[in-house]
Amino acid sequence: MGSLSSSTSPGEVCRIIPLAPGTQKKRHFTQNKRVTASKRTTKTLKLDDLSARWGCFPCLYRLAQNGYRFKIMNPALRVEGISKVYRIYERPNDRLKEMLTRGHLKRHREFWALKDIGFDIEAGTTTGIIGPNGSGKSTLLQIVTGTLEPTHGNVWHEGRIAALLELGAGFNSEFTGIENVFMNAALMGFSRRETEALLPEIERFAEIGPFIHQTVKTYSSGMYVRLAFAIAASVEPDILIVDEALAVGDAVFQHRCLRRIKELQEHGRTVLFVSHDAAAVRALCTRAILLNAGRVIADGKPPDVLNQYQKIIMEREEAYDAGTPASAASADPVRPDESLAPLSFTYRHGDGSAEIVGAELTDASHRRVEISETGESLTVRVIARFHRDVDEPVVGFLIRNRHGIHAYGTNTKEQQIEFGSVKRGEGLEVSFAFRCWLGVDQYSISFAIHGRDGHAYDWLDGALFFNVTSLTRTEGVANLDATATARRRPASPLAAENRALDTTREGVTHG
Repeated sequence: MGSLSSSTSPGEVCRIIPLAPGTQKKRHFTQNKRVTASKRTTKTLKLDDLSARWGCFPCLYRLAQNGYRFKIMNPALRVEGISKVYRIYERPNDRLKEMLTRGHLKRHREFWALKDIGFDIEAGTTTGIIGPNGSGKSTLLQIVTGTLEPTHGNVWHEGRIAALLELGAGFNSEFTGIENVFMNAALMGFSRRETEALLPEIERFAEIGPFIHQTVKTYSSGMYVRLAFAIAASVEPDILIVDEALAVGDAVFQHRCLRRIKELQEHGRTVLFVSHDAAAVRALCTRAILLNAGRVIADGKPPDVLNQYQKIIMEREEAYDAGTPASAASADPVRPDESLAPLSFTYRHGDGSAEIVGAELTDASHRRVEISETGESLTVRVIARFHRDVDEPVVGFLIRNRHGIHAYGTNTKEQQIEFGSVKRGEGLEVSFAFRCWLGVDQYSISFAIHGRDGHAYDWLDGALFFNVTSLTRTEGVANLDATATARRRPASPLAAENRALDTTREGVTHG
């Protein structure tokens, strides 16, 4: 009995993908065709026979126990072991020396932008790709769209892909906007007649007016993105890929783009979405993948993956602050409680009578959080140790947004909690529970312990950071959780009489 290949397991057959002559590709497939087999045929097919007879390539699927049955839920996109390495030379002539010696004299070092990336994306889902700058997100999307070849691995996809990559990608700066529309549409397989039918919708969505007839090199960054997204979204792609391009547009255009993405979701399209906006990822995506240093760090539900992403960001921020004079005191973190993370801060002052040795922000399940949904129940816990005898200490916290505006603050004095006299060597643990009705933004938490007269024993600025997201768009530093009701009011008798008089006058005029 013949076999598929040395890596084929028993009970697998080929799914045949017919290709037009001269279009056979290893990386991508775009059309499906079901294979039927009778009981008289063998249960395996030879790849060489398939390629020679039909000019096709296989995609392996496991058979059911009772015969030849194919998997119903096929992935729209499959990434298998993708790696990308770049050779970095210290001097330009090093490349020539290596070429002349046919590689025997190695004059380069390798940089792996991606390392063994693999995942499947089901059709009709929206997946967010997140990660810090330099993690390999853009490189991965370029490989998925076919504009960059991987060093190792394969990418398989079904259907038409429309991609909105880095600014200006796919545009010829010497062409007008209209000419670039036809060029991009032709690359996606549209005829001129089909593109002309889509042109009014593209013009309306882009909303750049007469500039669409000007050369693209005269466009602003916002006009670039408007036209590029209008093309990508108007061609009804099976897979839409967006790479952080929406951050360039204004608020109105961003809202329009997000609404268009939701329309594509409702029509069962697959969306691959790259963004640093935690609120957008949480609102749009059903799954998130976290990349860092070219590897997949986490893959799962957006809230869980975003928390890990925020942790990476905070670790980088702490490492940066550790090298500055303002945070030199935090280089040796104190661990009074193994359940608390190392304490860090952006600024610290006080006379040293007491010391804040631990703090954390947790949710209702007592898990540390860096990203919170607006209205979620949170708890701030702070631990202090006293180095001198003090009377009536006060412990408090203050939340600021990313612009430094005070959003909320309270302390034990305002909460009518009194400690009396505290002796040297004693400690205090205080927890503040609250509902996080804050607006969508990034916030920092500062902690302080001081006397009733306000004299500071220890004050830490920027000890904790967290983001607040919301499925409902709000404005401002606070979310008041407003609800709206409406009803129609009947017209007043005077208004009804005026409408009757207007109708009579129109009748007389026409008569």
